[in-house]
Amino acid sequence: MLSSNRGTWTARILIVLAVVVAYYAGSLRPAIGYHTAVPSSAEGAVSIEADGWTYAVPLDVPWTDASNSWHDGGRPDCLPASGTTEPVRFAAVEVTIDGSTWRPVVWVDCR
Repeated sequence: MLSSNRGTWTARILIVLAVVVAYYAGSLRPAIGYHTAVPSSAEGAVSIEADGWTYAVPLDVPWTDASNSWHDGGRPDCLPASGTTEPVRFAAVEVTIDGSTWRPVVWVDCR
């Protein structure tokens, strides 16, 4: 009987420990926001207005092309300097340092 209780308590402690670790790990990961909007692009800059924010898209950003191939950087095909009227999907993370908040674009989806 004693070993059965010990196993039950051990299982309960492991479950509580797993929940605490998962919560802590989740609190360290920045929240990624996915958005879709029509970009404004020119030779040297790309911006996208979505959800009340204006996002500056780096010209060297990770992106996925229409063939579902990953690119570690470079200007995304769907953001040509001549501009586009097609919406694009992109990901941004919210960063706050010393009371200033911004949302850098970390990925563009050209699929």
